[in-house]
Amino acid sequence: MATERLRMPLQTRDPQAVASEFAADGNPYGVFIDNNLGSQPEYLRALCRALRPLEKIWSAAVSLDVADDPSIVREMALAGCTGVFIGFETLTDQNLADARKKTPRSADYARRVRLFHDNGIQVNGSFVFGFDGDGPDCFERTCEWIEAQRLECATFHILTPYPGTPLFAQLEAEGRLLHRNWELYDTGHVVFRPKRMSAEQLAEGYSWSYHRLFSHRSVWRRRPKDWHAVAPYLAMSYLYKRANWLWPLLIRHRLTARAWRPLIELSRRRHLRFRRRGHK
Repeated sequence: MATERLRMPLQTRDPQAVASEFAADGNPYGVFIDNNLGSQPEYLRALCRALRPLEKIWSAAVSLDVADDPSIVREMALAGCTGVFIGFETLTDQNLADARKKTPRSADYARRVRLFHDNGIQVNGSFVFGFDGDGPDCFERTCEWIEAQRLECATFHILTPYPGTPLFAQLEAEGRLLHRNWELYDTGHVVFRPKRMSAEQLAEGYSWSYHRLFSHRSVWRRRPKDWHAVAPYLAMSYLYKRANWLWPLLIRHRLTARAWRPLIELSRRRHLRFRRRGHK
């Protein structure tokens, strides 16, 4: 939840300048660290068209409403986007409303995930546990949904009431804050009393979710349907958080770029077929 009356200015760089910088650094893979690269859809479209001739791969954080326009998702794929980080937050609409999150309804999440997957883009979803609408069943229900939609990865967080936010004020007024040890206000520790479960259940469920997500069974259940994508997906799944030392070597020798090349070509072929059917 954002702090009241906080307004952050939005600044953008010229797409050609961004592409030139990416081309000059010599790396085959890049990550855009913007909170939401798709906050201005037409800017993202222009950026993708500037990046496309580079034939490099990249990933970025975007909000789910980027999928409002399928043509922008295609532009991202054709420009070399291989992965997006999306804050789904919760599968419960009331939780979304309570958090004042402007997002599509959770019933439409799956369709939008399929749109990214159909364009060869992996999805890393972010989920928060501990909303007032969350009971002890939210952990298994969320993990089952992640597996059913074949999300390539996910991150979990414990709801954290940062000082200055409406959530902090609410929980303070209700006497539900456990302490003010700010070092533990890191989304990995329980710092308040949940409404529909104990603090211990929330902490245990958070840990259990990570263990399930990175189990061999879950990794295999979430494998892409497109066999071209299975090898890079398995590499990401087993190297993520397990072999960080190896990533610089893979990227330096462009092994990751080679692995993704079939997916990029597949996206381009799909795009051509789409246009031949009379679409722009």
